[in-house]
Amino acid sequence: MAQRRTVAQLERALQYAKNKEAYKRPEKEQGTPTRKSPKIDVAYKPMQITAGDTAKRYRLQASQPSVTFFGMTALHLVGAGAEEPMPRGSQPAKVHAMVADATPTLVRAEGSKRPYIRYGRGTRESNVQYTFCAPISIQSATALDSEVKTLFNATTSKLGGAYGRVWFEPERFILTSSGT
Repeated sequence: MAQRRTVAQLERALQYAKNKEAYKRPEKEQGTPTRKSPKIDVAYKPMQITAGDTAKRYRLQASQPSVTFFGMTALHLVGAGAEEPMPRGSQPAKVHAMVADATPTLVRAEGSKRPYIRYGRGTRESNVQYTFCAPISIQSATALDSEVKTLFNATTSKLGGAYGRVWFEPERFILTSSGT
């Protein structure tokens, strides 16, 4: 059975709902610049096909700031030398990072005025990139743990303190075929 909510909790929830309803998102003006990360073409080798440098590589687009943040050699990526894109539905192995400030700040949400702690670098309006995501080519399935930990150790100094973090997302490779 659920707990009964107190009057103070109900009043606070009502105030958040009223604030959220009263908030009007500012309209974007036509011609306003958008923040879009430049992309570069890289050649990605799936871990599940074969090991070694002679394996088939697929063409991917990766965020240039993210590749620069982690380093092209640390990600085991090479320039765009691949011909065909990854099969439909496949996702490369990725490394994510969030760069944090040394001191997180308490800010209020624009809509509901609800307080939350912002751990990311910069302020809300500063337009500073603090999250990075890049594909990583693993040389072989047996080297997965050591290669990812090596990359983690190389990027920990760039994370901005105790609140920064880095994590790995495994690949999802799909092989397809059609009948004739």
